[in-house]
Amino acid sequence: MQVIDKVASLACSQALAPYLRVKYDATYGLAAAGPEDRELGTLNQRHIVTGLGTSEKAPVLLSNASGTRLMVAAGAFSAWDTVFGAEGGKVDDVPNGNPIGIAMEAADNDGDQVEILYLPGRGGGGASDAVPGIVIEDDFTGDWDAAATALTATKWTKTETDGLGVTSVDVANGVLKLAADTATEVAVANLFMENSPVDIDQNPIFRAIVAIFDIGNNAAVDFDFGLASDDHATDFEAIAAFAAFHLDGDDLSLKAHSDDGSTDIAAVDSLVDLVDDTFYEFKIDVTDKSDVKFSYRALGAPVWTRICSDTTFDISAYTGTLTPIFMAEKTSDDSSFDMRVDWTKTTAERV
Repeated sequence: MQVIDKVASLACSQALAPYLRVKYDATYGLAAAGPEDRELGTLNQRHIVTGLGTSEKAPVLLSNASGTRLMVAAGAFSAWDTVFGAEGGKVDDVPNGNPIGIAMEAADNDGDQVEILYLPGRGGGGASDAVPGIVIEDDFTGDWDAAATALTATKWTKTETDGLGVTSVDVANGVLKLAADTATEVAVANLFMENSPVDIDQNPIFRAIVAIFDIGNNAAVDFDFGLASDDHATDFEAIAAFAAFHLDGDDLSLKAHSDDGSTDIAAVDSLVDLVDDTFYEFKIDVTDKSDVKFSYRALGAPVWTRICSDTTFDISAYTGTLTPIFMAEKTSDDSSFDMRVDWTKTTAERV
């Protein structure tokens, strides 16, 4: 074995893709590491054992080398997510006992090669006592409690004023519906976490897959989803601090707004018109709370589109905790509304 600048030439008799996490294997010399395996390091290049480029030894960047390195994603995750060991020598943002490092860039698909800030001593199947970051994720599968019934066995809280409330939809993937009928009344459907578990100073990132199935017929209706310091019984904008996407009734134009108790940025029109009955993925990046970034993309699209980039959404005056929140509301009016949430995920560093 030869080691130069923490790159070791290790015997390997099977073909392996580049940048995978690898472990010792009694049969082949090297093999792709599993989710919680102690990796020797990552392959520096593709290892070929037949034809042109055949080699008996594979170059491995050892696990005690600091800095960034290319690794292979097992699925989509965002920049600054903590990534963990995954099957096939890959990494993912699904927590387990083997945190690997911090993503320097987003991954969109299984097999993407991404730059990871590798943290020696954190990986390797529990080689250290490092604790992973906060991950709040829900696919809204299962049969949720009926409208006007308190939720049980879930981390979420819902508040409902008249209307049809917060209910599950019997469709593939699991979908939650926040809706109201045409009765002339005040109606609110709100989903949030009572304990507001995410610290604003721990670089939170909110993501969600959301669709508007009924935008309503006038401005009495409002939709908001994102991060907030609390909930409110009737008026989202009365919440002390938030960064959220916004839509007005009878208008599918996507907007963004924020407030931190000091700087109140009213809803800014992105000039992007959503299509009703169509799910999109949305992201709010609060890794810089003085310049919160809002992005969206069509499902399956490889690239995020940032909206309202000419506006600085500054919520740095707020120093508390946040909750992911989804809220649909109307003042006393006969308009119906229907917002649906297919999936959501919020990540942050642990305090």
